[in-house]
Amino acid sequence: MNKKNIKKIANSFKSDLQKDLRRPQFKKFFYGELLKLQIAEEIVKLRQKRGLTQAGLAKRIKTTQAVVSRIETAQVYPSTDILQRICDKLEVGAKFEFCNVK
Repeated sequence: MNKKNIKKIANSFKSDLQKDLRRPQFKKFFYGELLKLQIAEEIVKLRQKRGLTQAGLAKRIKTTQAVVSRIETAQVYPSTDILQRICDKLEVGAKFEFCNVK
């Protein structure tokens, strides 16, 4: 696949996504999944930066590796309790803000 085809596919995807985001039910689902992915990405980056495995993080926050895996693969939202334990044990803070979505 060449760059021209990739660009064409990307533009088509962007156009289709913009149309789909006009549907309230799709928009709600899309941004909910996006939030889970953003949380998952931040936890993975932090865990890897600290040189921890999923099992190592799980042990520190007193949960199972399976729970960490489900969070990191955006299968579930982490509870505020889990987020707080991650922050406490890895000595970081968390920042949350609302933003407008188009």
